[in-house]
Amino acid sequence: MENLRLHYAKTLEHWLARFEAAVPKVTDMFGESFVRTWRLYLAGSLGAFATGELQLFQAVFARARDNSIPWTRDFLYARSKPQGRAHGTL
Repeated sequence: MENLRLHYAKTLEHWLARFEAAVPKVTDMFGESFVRTWRLYLAGSLGAFATGELQLFQAVFARARDNSIPWTRDFLYARSKPQGRAHGTL
C-alpha cells in the first residue's frame, strides 16, 4: 500500500499549468464558465492533496506465490533525490 498524495499534487500542478497556458483556446471553445469551473477544480484538488485533505492510495495485488514483487517501493526513489527541497515535499 502506497500513498500517492504528494505525487498527485505534483501531477495536478502540471495539469493546472498546462490548462492555464491553454486558457485562451479553451475559452474560445467552451466559454468562460467552463474555464472557471476547471480552474477551481484543478486548483482546489491541488490544494487538497498538497495539504493532506485528500489522499490517494495504491494497492498492488499479486498471486500468492509471486515472490518477485519487492516488499517496499523504496527502489523507485533510490536513483535520485530532488535538489533544493526535502524529499516528499512540494
